[in-house]
Amino acid sequence: MKSSPARELALMHGRELVRDPKYFYFALFFPFGMLAIFLSLGFAMPDDPDAPDFLQLVFPMSIFLAVTSAALTVTAGPLASLRTKGTLRLLGTTPVGRARLIYTHMIARILMVTAQAAVLLALAVSLGKVELSRLPALFGIALLGLAMFGGIGYLIGGRLSSPDAATNVGTLVQLAALFLSGLAFPLELMPDTVRTTLSMLPTSFFADLMLTQMSEGDALHPIWLSILVVVATTVVVVFLAVRTFKWDQGETA
Repeated sequence: MKSSPARELALMHGRELVRDPKYFYFALFFPFGMLAIFLSLGFAMPDDPDAPDFLQLVFPMSIFLAVTSAALTVTAGPLASLRTKGTLRLLGTTPVGRARLIYTHMIARILMVTAQAAVLLALAVSLGKVELSRLPALFGIALLGLAMFGGIGYLIGGRLSSPDAATNVGTLVQLAALFLSGLAFPLELMPDTVRTTLSMLPTSFFADLMLTQMSEGDALHPIWLSILVVVATTVVVVFLAVRTFKWDQGETA
């Protein structure tokens, strides 16, 4: 049976992902390592009814790390590496377009995040932090976040020629998004002006979507508005990623 070009391209990208242990294993296990650390801290903290429930943040934070690691760590740097090796230049001489390259490159990342989210959410359900009825919504939110951050990852990797530079920029975006979204530090603990400003970031809307699905989660924004902001941001960054993508190091988009 003859395989389609898109399927063959997706399989090639999947093999490239697994062959690069520096990026792949870090992105695969990093969320679980952080989950273990934060769960230990959460269980060690004394109960304070007036303080935010730290354990309510642990699983959204872990899913956030899984999504951003797949979208940034194993996307921006490896894509720039393919350009450095000349692989993208060769693909640019074929009928493969920028949009097809990006969506076939993303398939392996989607599968990885789906597997990670399944394990993380199973643990969350077993600890009573997520209701079974909310699992489909959380899977959908994780994939929506992967699309948004994936667009950012392809925007970075599609422009920068140095794999190290692309990885560093992607890591900076990941950390900034984590610490400014209200997951690492609850927004309610920040001054009013800072809280209001940070709550308007697209990454905060994504974090809010996850937090609202937790057993004791409260929505900072209406759910429809959060979905609208994340979808709109995704459309913008994916459009920019496709439009500005470079096949070769010397190319000007």
